[in-house]
Amino acid sequence: MGWAAVTGLLLAGMTAATPPSAIPVRGGNALTLPAHRHIVRVSRSEGSVLLAAVQQGGQDGHGLRLFRSDNGGTTWKQEGVIHDGSNYDRADLVVVGKDVALVYAVETPDSAGISGSTSRDVYFQWWRYSASKNHWLPDKAVRVFDSTSSSTAYYRAELARDSKGRLWVQAFFREKDASNTLVISVSSDGGSTFRTQSALARDVPKRGGGRLISLGSRMMMLWSSHDGRDKTHYRIRDDSASVSSWSSTRTAFSDGIYHGAAMSAVADGKGGLHLVYKDNSERLMYRRFDGTAFGSAVKVLEDGDWATQPALVRAGSSLYLFYNQPRSDGTGYRLWVRALSSSGKPGAGKELASVSGFAGYPAAPDVLPSGVPLVCFFGIEPSSGSSYRLSFFSTSASSLKSQTVAAKQAPADEDEERERFTATGGSGFEPSPPQDPGALVSAATSPSQQAMAAGCGGASATLAVGVTFILMEWGRRRRTRVLPG
Repeated sequence: MGWAAVTGLLLAGMTAATPPSAIPVRGGNALTLPAHRHIVRVSRSEGSVLLAAVQQGGQDGHGLRLFRSDNGGTTWKQEGVIHDGSNYDRADLVVVGKDVALVYAVETPDSAGISGSTSRDVYFQWWRYSASKNHWLPDKAVRVFDSTSSSTAYYRAELARDSKGRLWVQAFFREKDASNTLVISVSSDGGSTFRTQSALARDVPKRGGGRLISLGSRMMMLWSSHDGRDKTHYRIRDDSASVSSWSSTRTAFSDGIYHGAAMSAVADGKGGLHLVYKDNSERLMYRRFDGTAFGSAVKVLEDGDWATQPALVRAGSSLYLFYNQPRSDGTGYRLWVRALSSSGKPGAGKELASVSGFAGYPAAPDVLPSGVPLVCFFGIEPSSGSSYRLSFFSTSASSLKSQTVAAKQAPADEDEERERFTATGGSGFEPSPPQDPGALVSAATSPSQQAMAAGCGGASATLAVGVTFILMEWGRRRRTRVLPG
């Protein structure tokens, strides 16, 4: 029996609370990309509904599906199938009245890269609300970008709607020579047809990533790449201009965005943008675009980590940030929601959970009305005792406690350079010993083995902790880092 199996047996007897479960998935990266809107809130006279596009990754044979919650996230049920034909597609959602528009395209683990395929296209789809059926029903998917060669691929598609009602779809294109192009297409007929426009950028280093977003009367495309040295760029257009009219490429700021897509952006409602991103030093940073230029960087978290990701929410005019932070003992992650000031400095916050194993890739609605609960999904890969899932958290802004997080303005040189799943609330979890999910989850024990091990303590527990500290560090180094990590 290998060390992983032995340690799994020892760990089975240790006390560990189970994280709240909402939707079963194959891995903790089910909600990549962080830049995407995976979850939206739709207002109706009958009550608001949360809708989430989740890639289940082959769990129970399921792929990309739409889920709904009519009770603020307490329970979830499947609303319909978006695309079960791929375990890699991810969706980006936009609410239009009571309907939801979405696009989907491929996203793969970092180790796999983006390989060419004639099936790696971009699709747009409406999900129309039927009041009589109390149900969102899908229209036929419309192909926006078509990969016609086994050497090319479209990936990381996003959607935005401008003030004229036009639908814009952005994606990155892997050329035959493996270079990357930032492509854009627009529909003026409600998504029935799309017209491809001139590329916004060519020769993007390595894999590209970014955010297409409406700022009210203007549209912005913000992007960076996997290069690790690439700056962050943007182009902008006025909705009143011709569809082919975009500004020239501008430098947003000199520090890049980790993997191009480790970011969360939300319009400020005044023509500007709030942005929290992970820089190439793996630190969470805040910047605001005031309508003219990006301001100075403010550190949201002092220390970086490859897995830390942000999910930014604007509720009325107030800003809140969900994020994951490594535990000081190196055995897992703490999940937080924290208020941000208008200048991006961290304020009152609340720890939602402390999870043994992996926990990350938060996803939250980008804009919420004032006074409603703050809600967010996290991807959970517990160290033992249960399978991977998305865990859902809901809390009120008034419940945030005042807890200090070191934050400061960055130095000048940095600026310049139909099934139902039950979910419970976000109470804290009792930490359990460290374990690498990728290496040890497969070493699950039977209920009888768990019962036998339940009495283990003392020396056995100490041995388990020692062994798993070694294994987790080894597993951390060998584990495939999923995008955008």
